[in-house]
Amino acid sequence: MIQRLSKVIIGLWAFVSINVPIANAFAPTNSLINTRQDQFGLKLPSRTLRIDIQSFAKEEKAPVDDEKYNKTTLWDTMYDRLVDYHTERGTSWLPRAYEPDQKLANWCRTQRFQYQNIESGKPSFITKERIRKLEELDFLWFPRHIRWEEMFQRLVEYKGKNGHMRVTSVRPKSMYDPALANWCIRQRASYKAIQAGENTFLTPTMITKLEKLGFQWEGTYEGMWEESFRHLLAFKELHGHVHVTNYYAPNQPLANWCSGQRNNYRMSMISEERTKRLEDVGFIWNKRTGKWLISYHKVKIHKEKTGNWNVPKDYAGDRFLWNWCSKQRLNFKKGTLSEENIQLLNDIEFPWTL
Repeated sequence: MIQRLSKVIIGLWAFVSINVPIANAFAPTNSLINTRQDQFGLKLPSRTLRIDIQSFAKEEKAPVDDEKYNKTTLWDTMYDRLVDYHTERGTSWLPRAYEPDQKLANWCRTQRFQYQNIESGKPSFITKERIRKLEELDFLWFPRHIRWEEMFQRLVEYKGKNGHMRVTSVRPKSMYDPALANWCIRQRASYKAIQAGENTFLTPTMITKLEKLGFQWEGTYEGMWEESFRHLLAFKELHGHVHVTNYYAPNQPLANWCSGQRNNYRMSMISEERTKRLEDVGFIWNKRTGKWLISYHKVKIHKEKTGNWNVPKDYAGDRFLWNWCSKQRLNFKKGTLSEENIQLLNDIEFPWTL
């Protein structure tokens, strides 16, 4: 060992002292070797020195790129964690805030960012092999796909809580999810478009996931409409009319449904049979007319309860009702009140002057 180290030192000293290329330092001439031998009092065969120094140089290895090695190891480690998550949950989607493993959620966002860099022609460290491995787990690359998965998970939770997926039904507030209801409608509309040969955002994988959950593409909307109509009849029995305001706190889904019927009527997307059923119970297609009738029924109820037309300015039932009554008298004097509204007010003996 000491002899080998001595040989290495002589070779290195030769390189430094004469400032020659390393190859020449490790292959010195006989005269140079003799000179160094005289100075150090060592008797080393030139051939042995040349062979051992060259063999030592050959044994040197290229330095390891620790940073690259660590990054590769980290990526594989995180990928294995994602595989475990996928095996347990059946999906590779993690919410942005995932408390059990926030580091994995952040890592997934980084992969999407790097993939989108490729799509934009920007530098990215993600490789084709990594993309392939992630796609084997149905990894979601784009925001619209992530949003779809978020809503799908909400549907899974809704089914687990309520035992069904009729999310567009009129339900108590604690069981209703308007955003999810609209999402389900879009899934059915997209599926019908695919059946008609059109292109939509709905992928075969999405369709499979919905069908495995028991999602119904047909036949559910009819039952939902009937259920909402029954709630409208219950509203009429309670209030004496079917003019549900846009913001009806006790049953906001019913208000949304009524607005939807008006939109469908305006776009000729509601059947004649449903149109007739709604009109038979007094449904008003014009929102402005509906608002007028709501105030009309409030005045009528006030008269029935109190026996007089004295609606105070600070009326607890509706603080704007006094203004409404004053406006009807003013429009009557101007001649701008419709004959239909005049007749309705005359039917309840509304006083035109006070």
